[in-house]
Amino acid sequence: MVVLPEPIQHTVVAIWDAYEARAASNGGDGRGIPMGSVANECERALWYALRWAAAPEVITGVKQRRFDTGNLEEERLLDDLENAGITVERVDPATGTQFRVELADGWLRGKMDGRATGVPEAPKTPHVIEIKSHNDKSFKELTKKKLREGKPDHYAQCQAYMRAETLTRCLYLAVNKNTDELYAERVEYDKAYAERLEAKVRRIVAADSAPAKLFDDPHAKAAWQCSWCPALPQCHEQQFARVNCRTCISFEFRPNAVGYCTHWDKELEYDEQQRGCDKHIYLPSLVPGEQIDANEAERTVTYQLHNGETWTDGLKL
Repeated sequence: MVVLPEPIQHTVVAIWDAYEARAASNGGDGRGIPMGSVANECERALWYALRWAAAPEVITGVKQRRFDTGNLEEERLLDDLENAGITVERVDPATGTQFRVELADGWLRGKMDGRATGVPEAPKTPHVIEIKSHNDKSFKELTKKKLREGKPDHYAQCQAYMRAETLTRCLYLAVNKNTDELYAERVEYDKAYAERLEAKVRRIVAADSAPAKLFDDPHAKAAWQCSWCPALPQCHEQQFARVNCRTCISFEFRPNAVGYCTHWDKELEYDEQQRGCDKHIYLPSLVPGEQIDANEAERTVTYQLHNGETWTDGLKL
């Protein structure tokens, strides 16, 4: 007997569709390197992301709802801090919106959860607030190893926020989503560490070619992070990068997070950078092959691709 499939739950489908539509309208490529990603030891991955080389992440309805749950938990934990007698600034008084912080000429960027005074361990010291929710496994790892070792990406985020805000302490508050247990840790500003983070971003921004691969074999046991890297096709599978202004040899990253086109001699808005133009010429390290010729007058570059074909970039047919 053939088993009939379960009927489609149209209400649930409609809910997920609505989440996905909202995610699509709010999504897209990041303007810079997020402070939450700067601890990634693979500078090549960060460079690809900054250059918009790979396809942007598709946010499913489930993932968007999970993001929303994290935001709701954040507000609840800020309420908890206020209920405990701690003074919390939730928005930037200069803008009336969430704190937006920048380093490295605007190319290292983040959104801070808030600032606090009256923390019981140091009532007079202003603190950056960083709030995270964890599943049970992640929470236990955090409480066992503490922040710097257990969650180095979160630790780096705290350090970047403190550097941007010129504060010396961060209050990291975490919740276990499975049990509602709480964990708080006061993080001390490490000036040398934070300076290295900013220098790392400046180095990535200034690079006209992709940094060295962290792993030659993405299937090696130690290279587990390669499997979920959006730039795996460009890094290891000889795929072309996307066509947009940031993958073009004429694009420059300038101070104050300004994207600039040297060919047209103009600043580029975000949407313009996304679209690119018909004068696009790839940065050589984004082409899966070796350069064998170039013609500056005709604005063409010829490559021997890894598949054996010869291909000329900029050739208009």
